[in-house]
Amino acid sequence: MKKMYYNLRRIFSKKNKIFYVILFIFIIGLISGSLYITMLNNKDKLYILGKITNYYSNYSKITLDDKLLIFKNSLINNILYIIIIWILGISVIGIPIVLILIFFKSFVLGFSISSIYAKYKLSSFLKIMLYLFPSNIIILIYTLFLCTFSILLSINLINSAFYKKSFNFGSFMGKYLFILLIGIIISIISSLIDAFIMPLLY
Repeated sequence: MKKMYYNLRRIFSKKNKIFYVILFIFIIGLISGSLYITMLNNKDKLYILGKITNYYSNYSKITLDDKLLIFKNSLINNILYIIIIWILGISVIGIPIVLILIFFKSFVLGFSISSIYAKYKLSSFLKIMLYLFPSNIIILIYTLFLCTFSILLSINLINSAFYKKSFNFGSFMGKYLFILLIGIIISIISSLIDAFIMPLLY
């Protein structure tokens, strides 16, 4: 009983450390993306702000075909991102790539938020909230969770391959496959929200 408690405590302690590292990289990416728009020249900044204006002016006027296209593109992008991170967990070289992917995702998020703010200033709060909630937040929370397990699996594989430490691969893979299934379900729900619910709010 004590041994089981010790093993569970050790696993959760390792997960927490990995999660904090991922969260730190995410925050760095978010800050970097938020500051990046201030480094753009006027021409590039005007181009970005023009894109944002077109996005919001056209979003409320989209047709059913447009909604289906948004759903398809959103679903493909979300599932592809999730599967790449999931597969990287099975490889011993996946750790740095997963960290780069989470940095890039948070960088894009930070850049998007700062661009909306640069365009609409104080009136941007509602638009930023609509951009984040609920689909982006749901995907983001799941991504942090997935990256934690992906890196944990990579570390266990490295320890097993190079340091001959025991590791129940079959048991972990069962949980890992379940996490992938959850990600696919979340991607479908998030994409449905983006395509069919969000246009009604603008």
